[in-house]
Amino acid sequence: MDNERYQAEQMVLRAKLPANAYRFMDMGTAHPYILMAARTNKGNVYTLRIELSQFPTYIPKAFVTKMLYAKDGHALDDPSSSMHTLSSEKGWTRICHYGSASWNPYVSIYKIYVKCRLWLEMYELHLKTGKHIDYYLKHQA
Repeated sequence: MDNERYQAEQMVLRAKLPANAYRFMDMGTAHPYILMAARTNKGNVYTLRIELSQFPTYIPKAFVTKMLYAKDGHALDDPSSSMHTLSSEKGWTRICHYGSASWNPYVSIYKIYVKCRLWLEMYELHLKTGKHIDYYLKHQA
């Protein structure tokens, strides 16, 4: 991400989120990322990590910085179409937030955050109802 894009992303985030809800990390290195706090309607707080090394050209990896578990107790650590997850890394659940056909380099970090935040709401509904996340969210190409 070049400096102009970085400044634009910061401007959007400053307008949309409290300053203590996100932090850019390791910018200017080969592995930059952003940590973002996401509070659900139930009041649960999750930390999201969005990796920025190839952003915005390619879809960034988005993780919840812990392993999440389905209602039946299995770890959300494998690709699952019905749960909108990808292969985990670092022991963290990886959220599928964009399909490759839907991605374009104009998608903002804030929009990724919103989609991940929505996924967390659907995850909490899954824990309550047992219905898979794809019951609530449509798939993108």
